[in-house]
Amino acid sequence: MEYEYSALERVLFGESCTKALPGLMSSLGYKRPLIVASSTLAEKTQNLRALQHALSLEIAGFNSAIRSHTPREDALELLHQVRESEADVIISVGGGSVIDAGKFVQLAIGQGLRDESEILEYAQQGNGNKGPKYDDFRLFSSPETIRQIAIPTTLSGAEFSNSAGVLNTRSGSKEGYRGPRLCPQAIVYDPKLASNTPSWLWLSTAIRSLDHAIEGYCSGQSSAYLDAHFLQSMTIFSQSLPAVKVSQDDVSAVDLNQQAVWLACCGLGTVPHGASHGIGYILGALCGVPHGYTSCVMLPAVLAWNAEILGKRGSAIASAMGEESGQAHEVVKALIARLGLPTSLKQLSVPKSKLKEIAERAYSHPVVRRNPRSIDTSADVREILELAW
Repeated sequence: MEYEYSALERVLFGESCTKALPGLMSSLGYKRPLIVASSTLAEKTQNLRALQHALSLEIAGFNSAIRSHTPREDALELLHQVRESEADVIISVGGGSVIDAGKFVQLAIGQGLRDESEILEYAQQGNGNKGPKYDDFRLFSSPETIRQIAIPTTLSGAEFSNSAGVLNTRSGSKEGYRGPRLCPQAIVYDPKLASNTPSWLWLSTAIRSLDHAIEGYCSGQSSAYLDAHFLQSMTIFSQSLPAVKVSQDDVSAVDLNQQAVWLACCGLGTVPHGASHGIGYILGALCGVPHGYTSCVMLPAVLAWNAEILGKRGSAIASAMGEESGQAHEVVKALIARLGLPTSLKQLSVPKSKLKEIAERAYSHPVVRRNPRSIDTSADVREILELAW
């Protein structure tokens, strides 16, 4: 295999963003940031006001209109705003939807793309079809190139990826965009921001990153370097998440959650994920299920369906999570249940009548087709969905 490091330069953790960000901005030479934040932070907390005050810089603009799953029209509006503002950096404060919107903007500005049709040439559709320029990595030739600083308020791990998912609201399907420098330039993990994130969102996005680690570990294309990161992230998550379930004000446990994400996401873009991720994309786009919840439900089901080919890797997952004799899917499902999260599609109100359409869409998705146990027909996907029901 070949491992290529991303363009991420720094990860700061264990300190408030109001203290860490001014020095970071100064050292990177930025003077005119545009802040993109989740609507919850913008409307219900004073954190953004404190952050703007701490920066002591001219703020080029502010956007709190990015909705869940990053609808393309929201990302295009942000692109227009960033261009008009002449910002020199994007500061994203929020979860994966906000961070992915920033990446979409980086791609468009870096490649000098002006209209929607040009941008769609770089998209991969949910059925695997790619635009004619999807693999064009002559990116960021424009002098207007812009980078992003991420302040994550969830645990999904989008901040470590060179890829962005954008929702086509007309077709109810996701588009994927990627580029070698789309990941943030720097990440600031502020453990105190966790108290502003709803418990279900914090914990379920942690399972999303656990999904990154487990499906990466099971991919068959990992390495000793990645395996060590993946297994350690499983251990830290299993030990620290129950404490955060008791109290999101437990700063030391929250800090461990965030470091576990760092470990879990070391393989993003390097090793393939499988059916849990791929089916999750369909559930998110078609049924509006949050990505954290898709992992809560699909990861145990996919692990159960893959059990016959996992061998020692299944045992290693259970062991890393503190259960020497358990089955991987049982151990993972028990943790999810202990956190008070959903473990079935029925709990997510996904109609059983939708399973056929979900299976057919998922079968054609390239991520599903890279599952470690071969998925040969949509009936195989339906088997997994029945396990998840």
